[in-house]
Amino acid sequence: MSSDDKLRQLAQECGIHLGYDAWDGSHQATSPPTLKALLRALNVEVDTEKAIGEELRARCSRRTARTLPVEQVILAEEPFEFALTKPCEWHVLDDQGHEMQAGRSDTSLTLKPLPVGYFTLVTRGSGPCEEVFLLSRPAHAPTIADLTGLQQAWGVSGSVFALQSRTNGGLGNYADLGQAMSRIGQSGATYFGINPVHALGWAAHDTISPYSPSHRGFLNVDHIASDTQFETGTIGELIDYKAFRRQHRPALEADYERFCQNATTADRSKLQAFCKAEGLELTRFATFESTSETHGSDFRNWPSQLRKPEETAPKPRDGFHAWLQWKASNQVEAAQLCAVQSRMALGLYLDLAVGARPGGAEVWMHQDLIARGVSIGAPPDQLSPAGQSWTLAAYAPNKLSENRYEPLRTLLRKLMAQAGIIRIDHVLGLMRSFWVPEDGSPGAYVSQPFEALLAVVAIEASYNRCCVVGEDLGLVPVGFRERLKASGLYSYAVWQFEGTSDGALRSVQDLHPFTMACFGTHDTPTIRGFWRGRDIESWRSIGWLSSDEAIGLHGARAIQRNSLRQHSSIPPSATLDDVCHAIHRELGKSPAELVTVQLDDLLGSEQAQNLPGTIDEHPNWRRPTSKDVETFACVQSLNKTSNSMGSKRNPSAVLEEKEIDPCL
Repeated sequence: MSSDDKLRQLAQECGIHLGYDAWDGSHQATSPPTLKALLRALNVEVDTEKAIGEELRARCSRRTARTLPVEQVILAEEPFEFALTKPCEWHVLDDQGHEMQAGRSDTSLTLKPLPVGYFTLVTRGSGPCEEVFLLSRPAHAPTIADLTGLQQAWGVSGSVFALQSRTNGGLGNYADLGQAMSRIGQSGATYFGINPVHALGWAAHDTISPYSPSHRGFLNVDHIASDTQFETGTIGELIDYKAFRRQHRPALEADYERFCQNATTADRSKLQAFCKAEGLELTRFATFESTSETHGSDFRNWPSQLRKPEETAPKPRDGFHAWLQWKASNQVEAAQLCAVQSRMALGLYLDLAVGARPGGAEVWMHQDLIARGVSIGAPPDQLSPAGQSWTLAAYAPNKLSENRYEPLRTLLRKLMAQAGIIRIDHVLGLMRSFWVPEDGSPGAYVSQPFEALLAVVAIEASYNRCCVVGEDLGLVPVGFRERLKASGLYSYAVWQFEGTSDGALRSVQDLHPFTMACFGTHDTPTIRGFWRGRDIESWRSIGWLSSDEAIGLHGARAIQRNSLRQHSSIPPSATLDDVCHAIHRELGKSPAELVTVQLDDLLGSEQAQNLPGTIDEHPNWRRPTSKDVETFACVQSLNKTSNSMGSKRNPSAVLEEKEIDPCL
């Protein structure tokens, strides 16, 4: 066997794809430099031919030596049988180490039905002791019908940062979120979806994208409603994050000082209980934040003795950063309470970003589980011929499995406890991820433990009674969407992407029922922007399109508009307001169980919140809403949209309230 053959075999053993079919129909083989870069990312030694051979032999030997799998997904409340090659004694432990079952078996081992959760099967026989991690998953994640009694529902999507009020100082906060959901809930909406509110990092002064977090398991403190009133000056057409933070940060400091001096015994007990429940994760996150104040937001630039959490001593400021997370958590829970009290059956619909920044807190805290020297990205396509690197860290699937998916379990549990729905951005990453090496080698796909990850999502959703939507846009493997739906994850359909071979848009009446349907997202033009081709003009203005190319795209857009006119019965004389209402009405009549309308469409916006692929060329994440949250109840388009959704989508049942501690 040649050295390249051994390299390819080792790569396959580690889940690295030897090639993929590109968007233009060509097959792209994974080059040896890429294979080596991705193997190094998985902490596999490949510097010499001898090392490659030894690693290959060792992996094959470990795999063939086992009589049982390392992990096994089973269906909760159903028996499960393992075939045995030799007799053994065995017992099953729950996640806390308590024995659930035990026995002795000869040729087969039959487990009695287990509840939803995580367990360990331990066997002892003539050979080495073996452990099998058991993921006992429900038949499917909770559905809308399971949680609300509704067969169909609708909701609104927006962004916390964009919300405007008379008191927030220019950037939306969690109190505004509560007001917005209360008013939107009164209109009959079942949920309010927001972009991620993950922690961006106290020292990440220039970071504003919600999809570039420091840690996805903690909250963005920019959105804490301060008890200290402050002004950032006149609010302009765009949000000024730096000006806001210059006023908001001292206000939070003042709030903390008052808490330290005047907090009641009950309040101090609540904070202590929060810190105890959050445990080591919060302790280390707070230490990261404190350390970043001195050494910057990217831990890779810190002194060497501070680059590992177990070697970094706590700081005096840790208490402040832990308090910030408690404050933020209280306010998010209070916002969810506002939603439930307004008869918004599901309330918060939260977004889980693809990954965290390579130099942020999440990676610092879980370095041993992170793939080294690579970023999550996407292969070349017609919009990005060079491919994309999203500058987001990837978990190494082998390390994640060895640690029984603990970081993902913790992250999902926290997110789902706060929401009625979560959306997993780029859900294809549960099956395979496109890794881009930092050494300049072309990227390639790496398989993920798909069945185990689906099981983790379903288990955590079941624990927290939370619906899950998988953002499955783009080219996906055959059968992928069917597997998601079978597990209870809703598909995600954006109407302006639902094209036909002749360039038109297909009818939303053709959508699969187990779907969340919408016209657009934060990355696409609003309905008004789509109708007028604002996105095309944005591309032309920054030099992405020539005039001739723009003219061609405007022609293609005309075909799409005509199909929308036909599907939605839009007359030639229709105003843009009429167009928006007609499209929302047609979405409401679709078979999709969930329909989401954008707040920007309800408020008459033309520009999208984000233009993918740009940083400074477009005012991404800086557009405020055109109306204050206090006036949402008077927005005619909201009430009109509610009426057009019909009785099937307006809630007749309310989700049982969770115990929520309102914000102090």
